[in-house]
Amino acid sequence: MPELPEVEIMRSYFENAALHKEIEFLEFHDPLLKVFKTEPEVLEKGLVGQKFLSTERIGKYLFARLSSGKWLHLHFGMTGDLELFRSEELPKYTRFVMGFTDGDKLAFRDLRKFGVIELVDNPQAYQADNKLGVDLLKVTSSDFVSALQARKVAIKTALLDQKHFAGIGNWIADEMLFNCGVHPQTPCTKLNEQQLGQLCEEAKDIVKEAIKTDTHYGDFPKHFFVNYRKEGALHPDYPNSPVERLVVGGRGTFIVPEKQSI
Repeated sequence: MPELPEVEIMRSYFENAALHKEIEFLEFHDPLLKVFKTEPEVLEKGLVGQKFLSTERIGKYLFARLSSGKWLHLHFGMTGDLELFRSEELPKYTRFVMGFTDGDKLAFRDLRKFGVIELVDNPQAYQADNKLGVDLLKVTSSDFVSALQARKVAIKTALLDQKHFAGIGNWIADEMLFNCGVHPQTPCTKLNEQQLGQLCEEAKDIVKEAIKTDTHYGDFPKHFFVNYRKEGALHPDYPNSPVERLVVGGRGTFIVPEKQSI
């Protein structure tokens, strides 16, 4: 699943591929129209003849501002991504194409079709309507602590709740908790301000490094815990403590017991 770092990388890709180009035509390649939350005829009217002027990302949600003032919202679901092309042959799993007057075409590819394509008024209205919190990279440490310190749920569950801060996905939460030596089932109320603040800083460092190194799922920096995120795996720093798999809040969760005790 594309997480915050990958969506930020795709935001930059979108800017390089599509900004300030006039949209000449659209193509719809999803017969059941599953990924289109806005009807194709409304997308045609709202996009053709327009240009993208800027982009914004809130968590894992990408927005592109049109010259009309409307915004295109893209969510990549489990398997979505973007590909710029010029040939007549469509990239594999293409569901949507925007063709530009310069001959470039941008494909929205999505194998499992859990992605979303729609027109919205603006990112802030979408954020409010969908109860999304502040983007992870913009949240302050004090706000992060305040949002969590009184919650009685497991810290892993709280971290994945997008209403407080948007952008912490499953592997990122496990990475944060491992780095800080926190067991994912620890209630938030059992963690002090220093521990919660450290989790916030770790989250930002993890995401920033993943973006800087152009990380995509399965291709992480060698020191990331996610590389050992499999039951029975051995982290080199803890060779006598195989990775264990838990389910916390309905989500698969991985820990090194020697480092993360409750």
